[in-house]
Amino acid sequence: MVLGRASAADPDPKDPDTWRWNDPRDLGIPGLQHGTIESAAMRRTVGFNIYLPPQYEKEPSRRFPVVYFLHGSTGTESSDAGLARYVDPEISTARIAPVIYVFPNGGADSYYRDWPGNYVRAETMLIRELLPFIDQHFRTIDRSSARGICGFSMGGAGAIRLVLKYPELFCTAASLAAAIDKTPEDFGGDNCYRQASALTQKQRDSLYLLMVIGGDDFLLPRQEPFLIHLKNLGIRYTYVVHSNVGHNLGKYTELSGQAMIEHMSRELAKGENP
Repeated sequence: MVLGRASAADPDPKDPDTWRWNDPRDLGIPGLQHGTIESAAMRRTVGFNIYLPPQYEKEPSRRFPVVYFLHGSTGTESSDAGLARYVDPEISTARIAPVIYVFPNGGADSYYRDWPGNYVRAETMLIRELLPFIDQHFRTIDRSSARGICGFSMGGAGAIRLVLKYPELFCTAASLAAAIDKTPEDFGGDNCYRQASALTQKQRDSLYLLMVIGGDDFLLPRQEPFLIHLKNLGIRYTYVVHSNVGHNLGKYTELSGQAMIEHMSRELAKGENP
């Protein structure tokens, strides 16, 4: 699946009222279920998908680490939830420990930021509303060391910025073709560069990122300047470059989906027990 901008024949892609905020498609994936929250910040019903591992039902007293996967532009909570097809067999064959995956709806073009003028407060919705809702209604391990975040394109950039901005909530992140901020001045300083610089030395030392990009992806030029910034700050990362992927989520997932899932699992395992 290629995620791109809406065509000229579609409704205005910049108008949030034309975006699909609740997309309850049945994807036929074991363990995946759909839910909604009533977002006060957004003044909308916002959908999400959540994958629960087989152990969730079998072990009713057990709590689980959780990963949030943020979709790319023009997407919904169902557009990128196919990653659960990769997560489920990894758990079923015991290659990774059981984990919950949440697929929020961040809007078609929000970049997981707050845009108060049109009641698109995707960051507030995710951080202040959905995350507490998931912890209250599902058996998660409610601490940063057992919570990770990742995503594709717009969602990849959101995941990297949010793990840097909220180290008290997330312990690790991974991105597929992240639309990284271009300069340290973007968005009034609320960007990946400035948020990385704001981390304490202890927070930098504990963070380990996975970043994946294609050599022919139009977002490639945004990666290396940011990686230099991470290196200068002493933030650890693994950087993977694939050939012949374009900007295609399906190809990225086929080539690096398992590596991303395993990265998240290893980092979360460090915090599953206090």
